[in-house]
Amino acid sequence: MTIYVDIIFLENLFMNYIILFATGTILRQPVKIIRYSISSALGSIYSLISYISMMEIYSNLMLKIILSLAMVYIAFNPRRVKDLGKSMMIFYLTSFTFGGVAFALLYFIKPQEILFKDRSADWYISYEDNISRRDFRVHSDYNSL
Repeated sequence: MTIYVDIIFLENLFMNYIILFATGTILRQPVKIIRYSISSALGSIYSLISYISMMEIYSNLMLKIILSLAMVYIAFNPRRVKDLGKSMMIFYLTSFTFGGVAFALLYFIKPQEILFKDRSADWYISYEDNISRRDFRVHSDYNSL
C-alpha cells in the first residue's frame, strides 16, 4: 500500500478541524474558521513529521500534551487557566470518542489493505519522487492499530 504525504496531511487537517469544531460546539464557542484552520494545520504538521521521521521523541506523552495545549489555545484563546482546562478536557473527550468510533469501524469492517498480526500493522510506504524509497514496519507500540 502506498501512502502519500499530502493525503496524510489533508486527512489529519480535516479530522483535526472536525474535532476542534465539535469541541467548540460543545463549549458553545463561536466558530472561528481561521483559528481552527491554523490549529488543525499545527496538528497535521506534527502527524506528518511523526510519520516521516519515526523518531521516539514524537511519541513522547509530554510533547503530545504540549501540542494539544497549543492547538486548544490557538483554536479557542481561553482567557483563564480554568477555561483552558475545561477546553482541554472536552478536546480530549471528543478526540477519544472519534478515535473509539474509528477503531470500532476498523474492527467491524476489517479492511483488506491492512494486515494485522502480532499486534502490529504492516504497510508498504513508498516515495515515488525518484529520490528515495523506503519500507516501514509500523508497530502498535505507538499506534492504536
